[in-house]
Amino acid sequence: MSWIQLIFVVDVNKVEPLSDALEAFMAQAITTENAGADEYYEVAFPGNPTWKKVQLTALFDDAIDVAPIVEFVQKQFADSAQTEIPVQIEKLVDQDWERVWLSSFKPIEVGSNLWICPSWCEPTDPNARNITLDPGLAFGTGTHATTHMCLRWLADQSLEGQRVLDYGSGTGILAIAALLSGASHADAVDIDPLAVAACDENAQRNGVTDQISSLLPEQLEPEPAHRYPLVIANILAEVILDLRETLLAHLQPNGTLLLTGILASQADRVIAAFGEKMSYTTHQQDQWCLIVATPKT
Repeated sequence: MSWIQLIFVVDVNKVEPLSDALEAFMAQAITTENAGADEYYEVAFPGNPTWKKVQLTALFDDAIDVAPIVEFVQKQFADSAQTEIPVQIEKLVDQDWERVWLSSFKPIEVGSNLWICPSWCEPTDPNARNITLDPGLAFGTGTHATTHMCLRWLADQSLEGQRVLDYGSGTGILAIAALLSGASHADAVDIDPLAVAACDENAQRNGVTDQISSLLPEQLEPEPAHRYPLVIANILAEVILDLRETLLAHLQPNGTLLLTGILASQADRVIAAFGEKMSYTTHQQDQWCLIVATPKT
């Protein structure tokens, strides 16, 4: 079976009525993404985008004549008779989508001697530190800039004997990387039960089940008996700010705080919120920023 894909670019206020109209025309699926440069939004993170221009993609059975649909959209949703809504029409040939999806993931080196390897692939370097991972619903495959920066930082650390807190752990990729850098144990916390399950699966896949505890936030002690020399939070700036007290409460007085999921434009606000008692180093990849905070000496 083949499909026809219609791609429109519209103002955000037109997304809902246009989606309703396309569903009435028997669209099988409708997706949206940012069509402007005003804001980056990652769907794996919580929150609502505030896009101004939206790319709306509708999928139709190729037996449907889409010409009347395009004509209807232009008449009903264009700002004027002289201004047409940008539209692309593409034919998608049916194929084994699972196989295509699997083939898009290859082993990647994310840091010094640290690799992410999909479970169906042979490691490029069997003697390297390899994290075997299945991309899934939980966030964290090593390809996003925020995760990549954390992995690169962790790969260069010697965490011998340390207990690490990974808050917003997703697949558990950063917790596993910390263990491969010498940490003795990692507590991986995520608000999503699917992420907790994914972390457990990946811990088993990498042979570190006894070294990782996958937890929901309410399972983490609010006043811990022990604090962590390294606390990682790869979430979003607004969430990190909300979690400020929690993160600091679990950090040893001489510990290191690793913060990302932060746009470069938000870094100063996050640094100001965590205060002047710490020293800060920042790293940037694309529009994302990694903040490494350590106590002032």
